[in-house]
Amino acid sequence: MAATTYSVTLHHLAPGAKAAGLQYPDEQLQGVTPEQLGQLLHALEELAAKVSLYEPSTPELRVKTDREVFIVRTRSRNLCFVGHETALRGEDHSVAYIMAAITGQALTVDRPAVNPRLFDRPPTAIPVRQSGRRDTGGGIGVPDWLKIGLLAVVSFAFVGAGLWLLFKPARSLAPNFKLMPATESVALLGRVAGQYQTGNQPGDRRLIIDNAGTMRIAKFGPDQSIAEEIIRTARGATQDGKPALATSDPYLMRINDADSVTLYGQVYKRVVR
Repeated sequence: MAATTYSVTLHHLAPGAKAAGLQYPDEQLQGVTPEQLGQLLHALEELAAKVSLYEPSTPELRVKTDREVFIVRTRSRNLCFVGHETALRGEDHSVAYIMAAITGQALTVDRPAVNPRLFDRPPTAIPVRQSGRRDTGGGIGVPDWLKIGLLAVVSFAFVGAGLWLLFKPARSLAPNFKLMPATESVALLGRVAGQYQTGNQPGDRRLIIDNAGTMRIAKFGPDQSIAEEIIRTARGATQDGKPALATSDPYLMRINDADSVTLYGQVYKRVVR
C-alpha cells in the first residue's frame, strides 16, 4: 500500500513556515509525508508564539487530504485548528490533536472525572446527649431531636447544592449554529466574498471578506480614512436552515441576501464584489 501523502499550501509563510508576512506568496507542496507535515506544524507553532497580535498577515497551512481540506492558523500566539473551536473551546489546539484529526484518528478531549467516593462517605456521626440531661443555662433548652433535624436539613442542603453545581450544564454565550463541511464552507465564502459598508461617513463601518475566510472590519474616520481595524476569521455555518458565517469571536454573521449581511447587529451593504 502506498504511503499517505498530503498537498499543503503555505499562505503568508516563508518556506518551512519559518517566518510570516504579506510579502510571501502562496507556496504549494505536493507529496508531503506525515513526518514532514508534523515538522511544518511544529514550525508554525514556534512561529505563532513570536507573531505579534498586530501582524497584518494571516499565516496559515492548508492541508488537503482525500477527504477534505484542513486549515491551521495562528491566533493569540497559539495554533488555531479552524472548524474545531467548538470541540476544543478553552483547550489548546496542539500539534498532536491536529495531526490526529487530519490522519483520521481524532483524539478525545479529556473531561474531569467525578470521584465516586464523594458520595460513598458515611455521614458524620453526631453525638447525642443522654436522655434526661438538662441545659445548665437559664434559657429554655432546645430538644436534641430538633438540633439533629436542623443539622440534617443543612447537610442535605449543602450536598444538594454541590450536586447541582457539579452537574449543571455549562452556560455559553456563543450562538447556536452548525458548521458546514469544508467544501460547502469554501463555496459559501466564494459567494459572500467582497467589500461591504454600513455607510461612508465617519463612524460607519467597512467589511472586507476574502475567499479564504479572513474578515477585515474597519471603522471610517474623516474622509473615509481607517480609524481602526480588527481581523477575524470565518467559516460557513447554518442556523435554522439558513446559511451564515461563524466568526472566531465566536459570533454569527447572518447572510440577508446576495448583497447584504448583518454583523454585530449592523447591516452591511455590498459595494464591491
